[in-house]
Amino acid sequence: MEKRPAKRELKRLFVRFGMELPTYVGYTTDISATGLFIKSSTIFPPQTVLKIALTLPDERVVFLSGVVMWSKRVPPQLARLVRKNGMGVRLQQPAQNYLELFAAGVAQGRQEHEEHETD
Repeated sequence: MEKRPAKRELKRLFVRFGMELPTYVGYTTDISATGLFIKSSTIFPPQTVLKIALTLPDERVVFLSGVVMWSKRVPPQLARLVRKNGMGVRLQQPAQNYLELFAAGVAQGRQEHEEHETD
């Protein structure tokens, strides 16, 4: 059963993040209108407020702020094998261009699903 009320979209985007400045690197594995999952070897504990610089597919950078809701760290030798090595982050007032990216991805996914059903 899905606990999240927001629809999630699988999306791999480059991201920089940190407490004061976005200096650590990682990438998203999924995004929603209210949050994202950051896969990285640098993990912050729950309730940490992060500054996030998300690089969009067109190379524009969106600056966001969010709170770590949960994190999971695995040993470095297993990091490539484990899918959820990182942090779930709830966004605080997402930027409009971030919301547009998410809406476009959801609409594209819906369209691809409908096209597949008619094949």
